[in-house]
Amino acid sequence: MPTKTGPKIGIHATGRFYTTLIIEGKKMFFYGSTKEEVLEKYIEAKHLHNQGYNVRDNPSMKEYTIRWFNLYKKGKGALKTQEMYANAVNVHIIPALGDKKIKDITTSDIQKLLNDTDSSKSLQHKVRITLNQIFKKAQADRLVAFNPVTGVDPVETPPPVRQFYSPEQREILIDVLHDHKVFPLALSILNTGMRVTEAIALMRQRDLDLENKKIYVRESTEFERCKPKIKETKTGRGVREIPIPSAYANWLNDYLQKKKSLYVFPGHHGGQMGQTELRNMQRRANEKLQKWFDEHPEKEERRFKLHFKTLRHTYCTELYDLDIDEVSAAAIMGHSVTIMREIYTHIQKERQVQTGVKIEQLYSDKITPTPNKN
Repeated sequence: MPTKTGPKIGIHATGRFYTTLIIEGKKMFFYGSTKEEVLEKYIEAKHLHNQGYNVRDNPSMKEYTIRWFNLYKKGKGALKTQEMYANAVNVHIIPALGDKKIKDITTSDIQKLLNDTDSSKSLQHKVRITLNQIFKKAQADRLVAFNPVTGVDPVETPPPVRQFYSPEQREILIDVLHDHKVFPLALSILNTGMRVTEAIALMRQRDLDLENKKIYVRESTEFERCKPKIKETKTGRGVREIPIPSAYANWLNDYLQKKKSLYVFPGHHGGQMGQTELRNMQRRANEKLQKWFDEHPEKEERRFKLHFKTLRHTYCTELYDLDIDEVSAAAIMGHSVTIMREIYTHIQKERQVQTGVKIEQLYSDKITPTPNKN
C-alpha cells in the first residue's frame, strides 16, 4: 500500500479547510475554501522557505513602507526629493494599499493605483518609481519573490518643456525690471545660466574672480520650512567654472560696491536669501511686468512671466546660437554631455518648427488663388 505524502488537511471550526507547516519551530496556518487552495499555499510557502525567503514575516504595506522610508529616505538626499517620496507614500500608496499584506499585493493592485493617480503623468511616474524601490527592498529582505511593479504598464512621461525668452522679451525684462529688487539676480542668471539656488549660495570673496571674468559655482541651496540651507550642487558636474562677459563683470563689480554682505545676492537681513523672500520678490516682479503689458497692448504677443528656470534656459539657448560645442556647454551649465545633447536637439527642433511657420507666411499676403476659368 503506497505511503501517503503531503500535509494533513483538516476542516476548521469556521468550515474552511486548513493545514499547518512548522517553520523555525513555529506553526504556520494556511486556510482555503478548497483542499487544492490550501495545498497550493502550503507548497508555495515551503518552496519559498527552502529558497531562503522569510515566509513568516508578512507586514502590511503600511508597516513596511514606513519602515522603508525611515531606513532609506528620511534625512537622506535633497529635501525636495525627500518630500517627493513622502508625498507618494502618504498621499497615494498608503491610502490605496496600506491595509493589504505586502505578500498579497499584485500587479493588478498597483496598476489600479496608477490608473487612479491620473492627475498627471509626472505624478504617476513618481508613484511608480517609489513603489518599485519599495518592492526591490522587500525582495532584498526576502519577503517577496516577485516585484509586482515590473508587470505594470510603463508610464510615458512627457518630455520636459524648456522655454526661453526671445531677444525682444529679454529687452523688455531688462527695461521694466532694471530698478526692481529681483534685477541683480535675474540679470546674473541670464548672463551665467546658473540655477537660482546656486546663485543665492554665491559668496563674493570665495566664488567671484571678476578680474579674470569668472564665477565659481561650489554649492547650492535648499529650503527647510522656507529657511535656506547650504547643500551640494545637484550633481557632481554642478561644481564648475563659468566665464562671464566683460560688460556683466563690470556691472557686477559696481553692484557689489553697494553691498556689504558676504553673499552676492543677500536677503533683506544681509544673510542668505530665504524661500519666502525669493518668492515674494518674483511675485512682485511679475506684477510689475503684467502691469507694463496691460499698458502696452501692442506687445500682447510678447507677454511673459519671470521664471528663473526660463532665464537659465535662455542662456543655454544663447550658447547654442553662439555655436558653443556640447562638451563646453555642458561644463558651463553643469550638465552631462548626454543631457546637453538632448537640450541642443530640443532647441534645434524648435527652430525647425519656427522656420516652417516663417516659410508658411512667406509672401502669403502677395499670392492670391488663380481664378477658376470654368
